[in-house]
Amino acid sequence: MMVSPGSRASCPHVSRGGFTLLEVLVAVTVLGMGIALGVSLISRAIGNITMVDARAKIADYANSVMELTLIDPEINEPGVFDGDFEDGTRWIVHIEEYIPEEPAPSGVNMPVRLLAYTVEVFRPRSNVVDYRLRTLKLAPAR
Repeated sequence: MMVSPGSRASCPHVSRGGFTLLEVLVAVTVLGMGIALGVSLISRAIGNITMVDARAKIADYANSVMELTLIDPEINEPGVFDGDFEDGTRWIVHIEEYIPEEPAPSGVNMPVRLLAYTVEVFRPRSNVVDYRLRTLKLAPAR
């Protein structure tokens, strides 16, 4: 039997076009791993964005409570105030007399005193302080 020069069907050494099953399986596996890694990275990024957004919201709450407490003209004495926001986030304000480490020189009568304000914010259904702000405010002397 004679093989014509253009016929490749009877020549075992001539490669046919296309991919083997093993090559296709390796390619699909590598592609699947790449997709899984991409989905994992996107999922982590979304989780981080959610966490940063929640943290910024709590910081905004703390700033709002601090500002409203500081501008209230009726709050000039030590005390504790608390409340919550619509989403369940709770806040507590502690107001205390501030005693400086170095007292005023003797014989000097100060017409003002310092109050230390501390705002603590708690996430909904949590008893752990999530955010804390502190500042001082001048108040009239008693």
